[in-house]
Amino acid sequence: MRQKAWMSYLLACSGLLLIPLVGLIYIHLNQDTGKAYSLMTNLDRQIPFIQGFVVPYLFWYAFLAGGFLYLVYRDRANYVRTLIEFILGLLLCYGVYAIYQTTVPRPALVGSDWLTQTMQWVYNSDEPFNCFPSTHVLTAYLMMRAYLRSKRIARGYQFVTAAIAMLIIVSTLFVKQHVILDLVGAVLVAESVVYLIERSRRAWLTGWKAEGVPSDKLERGMK
Repeated sequence: MRQKAWMSYLLACSGLLLIPLVGLIYIHLNQDTGKAYSLMTNLDRQIPFIQGFVVPYLFWYAFLAGGFLYLVYRDRANYVRTLIEFILGLLLCYGVYAIYQTTVPRPALVGSDWLTQTMQWVYNSDEPFNCFPSTHVLTAYLMMRAYLRSKRIARGYQFVTAAIAMLIIVSTLFVKQHVILDLVGAVLVAESVVYLIERSRRAWLTGWKAEGVPSDKLERGMK
């Protein structure tokens, strides 16, 4: 029985491969097309560049991986829903990148300490294009939403997840990878996707109830 549970868990986790697969689109789009717009405001110019925020910025990778792996274990239906939200959200962002490219000016890096070198690695790994909406913010926000809506995850885990997500989100501003409008756009995309999935879920449940399927069986079938 335990072996079957592990096989089920690993099979569910395999769905996460869809994220890097969709991410291949970003690699194609993340290059200079010759015309990029700036959404920087005066408020953005007042936000200081703080290299230390590169740590939570990069922690994003572990945050998403750990968040999904625990979600698969603890709340399988919520995991599937969140994965769909991720894919749709990313595709919407990539659609914007394809027709409206934005850029964020980066500060000159001075020094040879590990923070400066890490920051330089980030800049070298990611071209300063296609910033609106921010996929960094989109995914961190969706993970936070997934944990906060779950009835199977303890409040403590929800609080820690929300705190880390918010730290990651603001880090994008302090390391000058994004501007405020990039964050706003990402949240709007996330909320639109969450709304669309919720409406679809409710329509599906309503349709099955109209067919006479008991609600308890529907709920069990989604777990």
